[in-house]
Amino acid sequence: MAETVELRRGAAADLPLLESLWVSVHHRHVESMPELAPYIDDHQTWAVRSALYAELLAKPDTILVLAIEGASPVGYGLAHVLAAVDTWIADTWRTGGRIGEIESLAVLPSHRGQGIGSRLLDALERELASIGVHDLILGVLAGNEDAIRLYRRRGYRPTWVYLSRFEGR
Repeated sequence: MAETVELRRGAAADLPLLESLWVSVHHRHVESMPELAPYIDDHQTWAVRSALYAELLAKPDTILVLAIEGASPVGYGLAHVLAAVDTWIADTWRTGGRIGEIESLAVLPSHRGQGIGSRLLDALERELASIGVHDLILGVLAGNEDAIRLYRRRGYRPTWVYLSRFEGR
């Protein structure tokens, strides 16, 4: 039940708690766009993602919010801050000097549809606003319709589309 889920701020020491949650996102990617196969395995996806998270969590303006039910993590959101001039945004849109990127938002499949993702997004947006960051970007796999609906309801709109052709070599 979503009412029994508490949100708390996370830190680098919480990184091991995120593995099964990230792997569930990876599985969602596979399910939502099977035509992009072959995908890497669970071990490899976590190795790459956890290295990215470790790098981001070493920076001062990275925000990790955990959704905990009992003693178990059921979701998380991770955001970080970029200088606008270091992004693809600066040559097209007027923004503040810093851009918040919602790097990941994950909720276990058994807990999806209960508002946990919205609560995590609220928390990330609130934390970013508290440090003066109001312009936000995020990425979502094109086939992940549930996530796209959530983000669109929150005012996020497509700004840049990547097209891919992978040969799996």
